[in-house]
Amino acid sequence: MSVALVLVLAGALSKSAIVPFGLWLPAAMAAPTPVSALLHAAAMVKAGVYLVARLSPAFSGAAVWRPAVLVLGTAAMVLAGWRALRETDLKLLLAYGTVSQLGFMTVLLGEGGRVAALAGFTILLAHALFKAALFLVVGIIDRCTGTRDLRELNGLARTAPWLCAVAIAAAASMAGIPATLGFAGKEAAYEAFIGGRPVLLGFLVLGSAFTAAYSLRFVWGAFAGVGEPTPATRPGPLFLLPPALLAAGGVVLGLLASLMDAPLSREAAPFPGGPYDYHLAPWHGLGEALQLTALSLGVGALLFLAGRSVARLQRQLTLFEPETVYRRAMQGLNDFALQVTGFVQRGSLPGYLVVILLTAVSLTGVVLLVESPWPTPAAWHLWDGLPQVAAAVLTVAAAAAAVRARARAQTVVIAGASGYGVAVLFALQGAPDLALTQILMETASLIVFVLVLRGLPEDFPRTAPSFRRRLHVTVGALTGLLAATVTLLAVQARDAPPISTGYPDAALDAGGTNVVAMVLVDIRAWDTLGESAVVALAALGVTSMIYARRRVAPPPRAADAGAGTAMWAVPGMSSLGRDGPSPPTGPGERRWLAAGRTLAAERRLIVMEVVARITFHTVLLFSLYLLFTAHSAPGGGFVGGIVAGLALAIRYLAGGPFELAEAAPVKVGLLLGLGVTITSGTAFGGLVWGDAILESAAWDLHLPLLGHLHVTTSLLFDVGVYLIVLGLILDILNALGAEVDRQAAA
Repeated sequence: MSVALVLVLAGALSKSAIVPFGLWLPAAMAAPTPVSALLHAAAMVKAGVYLVARLSPAFSGAAVWRPAVLVLGTAAMVLAGWRALRETDLKLLLAYGTVSQLGFMTVLLGEGGRVAALAGFTILLAHALFKAALFLVVGIIDRCTGTRDLRELNGLARTAPWLCAVAIAAAASMAGIPATLGFAGKEAAYEAFIGGRPVLLGFLVLGSAFTAAYSLRFVWGAFAGVGEPTPATRPGPLFLLPPALLAAGGVVLGLLASLMDAPLSREAAPFPGGPYDYHLAPWHGLGEALQLTALSLGVGALLFLAGRSVARLQRQLTLFEPETVYRRAMQGLNDFALQVTGFVQRGSLPGYLVVILLTAVSLTGVVLLVESPWPTPAAWHLWDGLPQVAAAVLTVAAAAAAVRARARAQTVVIAGASGYGVAVLFALQGAPDLALTQILMETASLIVFVLVLRGLPEDFPRTAPSFRRRLHVTVGALTGLLAATVTLLAVQARDAPPISTGYPDAALDAGGTNVVAMVLVDIRAWDTLGESAVVALAALGVTSMIYARRRVAPPPRAADAGAGTAMWAVPGMSSLGRDGPSPPTGPGERRWLAAGRTLAAERRLIVMEVVARITFHTVLLFSLYLLFTAHSAPGGGFVGGIVAGLALAIRYLAGGPFELAEAAPVKVGLLLGLGVTITSGTAFGGLVWGDAILESAAWDLHLPLLGHLHVTTSLLFDVGVYLIVLGLILDILNALGAEVDRQAAA
């Protein structure tokens, strides 16, 4: 676990520019100041600190956690604060100040105590307010004067007094002046370490002194000074409003610190409690914390007054420039990556896959051999009866036959048989929902492969050496064996009751008896919502890949095809020639099959067209049955959508794109958009009829003719899933199928 924690901390600390991973920050200051205000003050760079805060309650007791977090956080706080004292670019001064503050927060949130965590969350909020305000102030200064160099700025307080007031308010919170939120957070930080870690407390005071010093340097260097002020245009009120609101927030929340105690304490509640109870307040009296605050402010003022001496000392102690080191490191990394890419990226997708799978097999296999996590033979439970063994043997045999098949169509069909064998295993295990879903997915996959294989040669190319084929078979077999072994070991390693034991009762509470369906739309609805979004994006991806340069319009409806398109009319069918049936001409005749001239006469299967047309509506009704009865029987929106999509696929395979257009005269985007809207609307509707997103609700309705109806929000959620899956399949048919048809006709 120690290795895993080190890797997690490396990612978290590098994201927040903590030593030694903070060299990238100066180069990131090229963005406009509003972007810097968002990313570097409120959002992006704090992601690592946030991760430390979320993991610290669980791992603060680990051997590597506190030493790494406290030492590296302290180093970042002190070194970056010291470096900020010599910067002349206002934006870089704030950037190094951000690193210093991030180190301060890392120490507080990584220490593991509740009071320190409360201080860390307070500083986290205060920093978002004052640093965003100061970045915006720098942007206004740059816009109004044309520079943000301290050596060129002078007396802006006389030119822009309101901007100066905003900067003073924000800088006061950054320095920890009383009556600000920054002061409340720093007092809590001192209280957390008083009497516990004197060395670490001393570094916190030193880091705060540096903060006070560069805060004074920011305000004095930009707004004070004697002589002629720097020429500048006066910023307008709308220009000043955003930073003014942020700076005022830091002051107002500081005065109302007692009101902020409850929400911030809830965030710190997972952390272990300290030796005493502590609450945020705008004033705690003349205690040790206030004395330490006064000490840090006094030392900061002295450092500011001794600015020239400090700058001279810094130049003597500077060993390297972070920006130079960063740029050289990135250049070296780019050169190395270019060489590695040229060596390993040969344009062979099978080669890439072999390397990935061999790496996974080798690393995992070594761990399995070294750690030996094998249970006793009595703990293994491989099957429940001979039918399972027979189904497993046939499934493996089908997979092996697919490997030996020489034609693409044979491979697809035999691989599908292997998938159907897995469905049989699900059924024998007592999982009809999984078996039904597996069967439908295999069928849908077969149809997709058929659509693609129509445009490919019948047989595989024979140019590949035989050893490569044996290598691929060996790697595939090892990967499958590894996956099966890891799965069995994971099941055997369970030492706590599975969470699924409570699913039946939870399903009954939600109003259903089909546990699988209720898990998807109620218990784990977040997963289903995310998967539905992925399915919708997959539909967009299919269309984008097929029509990267030009989107082919959907085929016209047969009813609108005009007299030039041949139809099969019933009754009154005329002679059937090579060019297909003649269009109906007499009154009262109706067009029934829409294949027409889209298929040559020798390629048409009239029986299949008729059967597909006759059974189409029955299959659609069956898909709706699967949708509406999922709470008490196998089915659901996903399964129902696949069944409806298969009905459309059969219509397409039987009669071509005109037949598909007759069967589904709707736009794919409408189906996908409506499905996403219904699922998302149902999810957020939980805030209306409940207390949380995706919370379920049910209504009992008494309607004429229909009688009593029990309607649940999970059913509406399932309807959205149904439409999304149906839209995906229809998009695949329109994209893959229509494009192949177009290429064949070209």
